[in-house]
Amino acid sequence: MSVITQRGNLGEIVVAKLTERIDSGLYAPGEKIPSSAQLCEEFGVSRTVIREALTSLKVAGRVITRQGAGAYVTEKDARTLNFEISRIDDIRSAMQILELRLGVEMQSVALAAQRRTPEALAEIARAFDHIENLDTDDAEVEARADFEFHLAIAKATRNPHFPRFLEAVMGEINFDLVLKHSQSGRSYNAYLKKINKEHAAILAAITQGDTKTAKQALSAHLEESLNRYRALLAEPAGATAKV
Repeated sequence: MSVITQRGNLGEIVVAKLTERIDSGLYAPGEKIPSSAQLCEEFGVSRTVIREALTSLKVAGRVITRQGAGAYVTEKDARTLNFEISRIDDIRSAMQILELRLGVEMQSVALAAQRRTPEALAEIARAFDHIENLDTDDAEVEARADFEFHLAIAKATRNPHFPRFLEAVMGEINFDLVLKHSQSGRSYNAYLKKINKEHAAILAAITQGDTKTAKQALSAHLEESLNRYRALLAEPAGATAKV
C-alpha cells in the first residue's frame, strides 16, 4: 500500500505514479490496470480523484477504457486524440471550457436530432428522468446527473468522438456545473426545476427531430451561464474572479 502523503493536487500525484508504472513496464501495453476500488485503497484517495486521474491518462493516450471491463494500458502503436486542458479553478477557466463545450454540443444536439434511434431516445429520457427524480442537495451528484444527460445526447449522434470528447473533459465540465449550481443564488429545488425545464425542451426537440429547435434549446441552456461568467469578469478586478 502506498498512501499518498505528498502535498499538492492528489489527482496529479496519482497520474504521476501511474505514469511511472506504465513507463517502467510494471503495467505493460495491453495490460489491465488495477480497478478504481483497488487504486482508491492503495493510494488512500477518493473515487473522484482516481476517476480524474484515469481521465487524464486517457486524454494523454496512456490508457483506454472498455465499458464494464476497466482501464487498459494503451498499445504502443495505438493512436489517440491528445487533448490537454489544464486544471480549472476559477471563473475565467470555467467560461473558457463552457465556450468550447457550447461549440461542440451545438453540433452534437443537431446530429442527435437527425440521427436519433429509439434506443438513443430512451437513454436520453432515462438520464432526464434521473435528474427529475433526484432527491439530494449534493451539487456533485446533481452535476454528474446533468453530465450524463449531455453524454446521452452525444452518444445519440452515432459519432463516437462526441461522447469521447465529453468524457475527456468531464472533470472540467463537472467543475462548471458545480460552480453554476453553487452560485445560482437559488435553492437547490428551484435550480433543479429550471434545468429540468431546459432539458425537457432539448429532449422534446430531439424526439421530434427538430434540429433548429434543438440547437436553440441547447444554446439557451448553456449561454445563460456563459453570459453570467462574462458579467462577473467585467466587474472590478478582485471582486469575484476566484471561486
